[in-house]
Amino acid sequence: MARADDPINPARLAFLNELLPSVITTKAAQELVSRMLSHPSATVRQSALSILAAQTTGTSNDAWLPTLDKLLAEAPSPLVLDAIKKLKSAHFDTALQAVAADPNPALSIRLKALDATKSVKLAGDTFTLVKGVLTDPASSAAAKIQAAGMLASATLQKPQVLEIAPLFATLGPIELKTLLPIVRKNKDPETGRAIAAEIAKNPVIASAQESHYRTAFADQPPEIFESILHPAYTKAIEATEAKKRQLGSLAERAAASGNASRGQSHFAAGKGTCMACHKIGDIGRPIGPDLSHIGAIRTERDILESILFPSNTLARDYEAHLIETSDGQQTMAVIKSHTAEGLLVIDIAGQEKNIPHPTITADTTLPTSLMPMGLDQTMSETELLDLVAWLRSLK
Repeated sequence: MARADDPINPARLAFLNELLPSVITTKAAQELVSRMLSHPSATVRQSALSILAAQTTGTSNDAWLPTLDKLLAEAPSPLVLDAIKKLKSAHFDTALQAVAADPNPALSIRLKALDATKSVKLAGDTFTLVKGVLTDPASSAAAKIQAAGMLASATLQKPQVLEIAPLFATLGPIELKTLLPIVRKNKDPETGRAIAAEIAKNPVIASAQESHYRTAFADQPPEIFESILHPAYTKAIEATEAKKRQLGSLAERAAASGNASRGQSHFAAGKGTCMACHKIGDIGRPIGPDLSHIGAIRTERDILESILFPSNTLARDYEAHLIETSDGQQTMAVIKSHTAEGLLVIDIAGQEKNIPHPTITADTTLPTSLMPMGLDQTMSETELLDLVAWLRSLK
């Protein structure tokens, strides 16, 4: 291993970044990190923060604290907050709470600061802040997911749980699954019944498996699940299954009577907005997979399923990411490559951009496709079958 008195230069950083997090408990490693934190090179200092953020042991050293205090006071970047969180030290809690209470930093920074405290205490203004993320339509998906996780892990009083219960009616699929464990932490039947009633109203109730709900409500009176949640869940599943049952007959009709020539015209005319995200030849935009030869690898049924249920079969390397940056901006995009400078992405507008690593405050992989459900409703059934016939002909 590198000694603490070894010279530090950028050529060695990749080696140190890989090695030091795994041996951070040793005295030599901690001394080396101390030297890196105070190094004149910003690149070396960033590497030291990355090493602390990558460790898994919660190791802290008093020699690191003054530098981290200074960085936290100057500009609490995502990397600084990630490093502090891994130290699991109450030393920073007052400063972190101050960052969270400051309305000037980006919301993602305020949440990350609150989440970095050794003991997250959601009460008063901090509870209002986190809850507000989930109620504000302008909040990004990444912020909502983080807020849901913080609420789920916090120790909340019964009035607080009842206050957030209405949120369960409008949570997205990730936030719903993230926040669901709060039911087991608060076994009071009144809160359980309130949350179940709101989940039953949520259009995405079927996004989680029935077993997840049964587990969450296992300590509640059985009638809460059986009389409130189960009927709503069953109804949602039946609606989805009814739509799936149409796939076979629609596929057969697309093969038998779909007109590929007309389908090509529908695509060129923008029917179903396919060209907004897909290229066929020189037409369209390369956000999603290229469909120029889709018929060689997909049947009519496969193509129909991807249109009716776009999130069922996400193409590898085309997962949607929600990326937030330190200036408060968010980009929903597909990552094309990881470069030394940052992430090369194509956003939903079809624009290619590079997002520098140091500016990224959150990168959330979404379990849903950028392609929304319901695009089939923008076409007549005949137009849909023609479009499928044309796509199937592309080999």
